[in-house]
Amino acid sequence: MDLKLRRDAWQTHPFRFAPDLMTQLSRRVAQDCSSSGKSLTAAQYVDAAMLQYLPTTIEEQLVLAEEFLLSRETEVGTGKQASHRVSPEVYAIASPLANELREAGHARIAVHVYSGALDSFLRDLKAEGPLGA
Repeated sequence: MDLKLRRDAWQTHPFRFAPDLMTQLSRRVAQDCSSSGKSLTAAQYVDAAMLQYLPTTIEEQLVLAEEFLLSRETEVGTGKQASHRVSPEVYAIASPLANELREAGHARIAVHVYSGALDSFLRDLKAEGPLGA
């Protein structure tokens, strides 16, 4: 609803996610569109995931990245880039994240931070089941 009411306030931001998470996200959006009869977008899910799970401090972001990496059996690599319109709240955290991590000596970790947040969100959605009407 916020995207519709404050569309001009939302900005596009490039995210990098583990490729398998992009596949899971696409499937979940399609399933929820079918089960709810609503027109939903991946951007809405990315925004919700980042609002709920993206930490604001570098220390917490590094913990999330480490937890994500430890939970994986496969290498994430550079991830798959996708740009999404996100709320001002998410944009304020996400837009400086990669540079702040680089300045702190942790370049190329943003993909793991973003993937950790999206992975947590998708796991919680899976536990809740399909989106109802």
